[in-house]
Amino acid sequence: MLKKFFGLTVLISMFILAWATLSSSALPKPIKSDIPPLVELEIPPVETITHVIVIDPGHGPWVNLDMEPIAPGSEVTKRKYGVGATGVVTGTLEREINLNVSLMLRDLLEKDGYTVIMTRTDHETISSNIDRANLANDNKAALMLRIHSDSFKDSKVHGASMLVPGKVGYAVDIVDISRTYGEIILNTLTEEVGMKNRGVITRTDQTGFNWSKVPIMTVELGFLSNPDEDRLLSSSDYQTKLAQALYKGIVKCFSQKNASP
Repeated sequence: MLKKFFGLTVLISMFILAWATLSSSALPKPIKSDIPPLVELEIPPVETITHVIVIDPGHGPWVNLDMEPIAPGSEVTKRKYGVGATGVVTGTLEREINLNVSLMLRDLLEKDGYTVIMTRTDHETISSNIDRANLANDNKAALMLRIHSDSFKDSKVHGASMLVPGKVGYAVDIVDISRTYGEIILNTLTEEVGMKNRGVITRTDQTGFNWSKVPIMTVELGFLSNPDEDRLLSSSDYQTKLAQALYKGIVKCFSQKNASP
């Protein structure tokens, strides 16, 4: 009985071994491939725009009669704040135009990756020229753009101009770059909108300029004392064009070709 059991066990073992051998031989052999193994690619980080732009919509709802020195160490003083001009035909207030254009410009710049700081976003907030200059200084702004609309006793005068600092106070070190940026922005503005270019004008009597340690300029968008420009400046469509043109000008300032070292 034991012999039969042992013989049966041997027979079963041989059967299992034969089945395993046949099964392994039936398996397909691995195919050699000339395709190299996948390599994990190193994707460089996307460069983000880190320029800080300070936008200063000119004027407010009232005059601040307090005085402040026009430059560090100067005994000459000027008012801290003024109300601005009024449209000769429409009666539109300069501060409203300045703010509208500034807010649209802010949105365009932020959408493109710039960091934008506004000196005001309503008609209630006001601060002195020195405080606004220090806001840009403290944040190490790449550019501070002051947005204004002009006025003159001769109603025929029209067009846009750019004011830039002279060699007074802290501005001594940023005169050249301020003029370069100012020319780029003004030329872009007048070409895009189709308005008269009145040129870049150096001013040494501007408190905001003389206290600035960063590139700074004031754009005058047109004359509210001119009936035609008053109507245009009061138009939301025209304000949009102005904001878009200023945006393009700022972008040009920081292109590879024009960027300061």
